This record gives sequence, C-alpha cells and structure tokens, in this order.
Amino acid sequence: MSEHEIDEIDEIDEIDEIDEIDELDDSWITELEKEEKDYNSFYREENETIKLVYVYINKKNQIYFVKKESIMLENKILDKTKLIFLLKNNKNLNGKKHKLISILQYNIDLAPEDLGSYLKNKDNFNFLKVKSSLSELKWDDTITVFKDLNSLHIIYYEEKKKSSNNTKKIYIRKLNRKSRKKLT
Repeated sequence: MSEHEIDEIDEIDEIDEIDEIDELDDSWITELEKEEKDYNSFYREENETIKLVYVYINKKNQIYFVKKESIMLENKILDKTKLIFLLKNNKNLNGKKHKLISILQYNIDLAPEDLGSYLKNKDNFNFLKVKSSLSELKWDDTITVFKDLNSLHIIYYEEKKKSSNNTKKIYIRKLNRKSRKKLT
C-alpha cells in the first residue's frame, strides 16, 4: 500500500466517526430543556420597566387620588433628570399644588436560592427603601415571577393656600415729644 492509499483510508475512517457522532443519543438534552422550561420563571432577569405610583394626600391626611403608569428603564436605572422631570410634571393635580413628601423604591431582589426561606419567614426580608435624596435609582435583577411588583411610589401632600392679605397695617401717628416747662 502506498502512502496515498493509507491517507484515503484514514479519511474514510474520519467520515465514519463523524457519522457515529451524528448518531449519538441527544434526547437527554431535549428532555433536560423540557424540565428546565418549568423553572425559567424562577431565574433572575434584568428589569426593563417599572411601575410608577403617584399618591396624593389632601389636607385632612386622606389619600384622595392614586395615579399609576409604567416607565422604561435604561440599563436598570432611572436617571436623576428623568426623575426630576416626573416629579415636577406630577406635582399639580386638579389645579392644586402638592409638595413631595416621600419617594419609596420597591425592588424585590430576592435570589432564587432564598425563595424557600422567604416563603417560610417573610419578615426577614425588606424590599422597600426610602430615598432621601434625588439621585439616580437602580433596580437590581429580579426573579421573573416578581418583576411586575417592582415599583416607585411617589407621595405628595396638598399644599396649604397662602392667603394674599397677610400684611399688618401700621398706623403712623405724630407724637408730641416736646415737654413744656412748668412755670412756678
């Protein structure tokens, strides 16, 4: 046998091996993917949108209006300028001015492995954060089932109307400060 014939036989053997690889049983992979499909909703995903909830409180400390909307996040962040824009645009309602009382960020950033302990004792977890400054807000990745619960709550209080007549009247009188000399 020549060297050329040996090379051809080796090539034929390689082709046979490739055919054998194609014939390998890969049904276990599809079976695993089917089983995994049931658990896809328990993996963390990036937050693309959040729910904004505006709560308006009147002078009697009663909630008199709640407004909801959804907003898109950019890279899981609501930046400072967009937040200020939203706050200014929603501070007036029905011709009444409101002042901002509080900003509350609700972000369920529970890890999938902590889900069991969360279901057993919910008191050990706190997902609500009070924001004390106007800065960018970041939402962490969330389990798919809980994504709809992530929100930002903005609470406004109705401002008291300032009365326009609050100047005090001042009366100017000429006082007689001269004293008379007593003649005796």
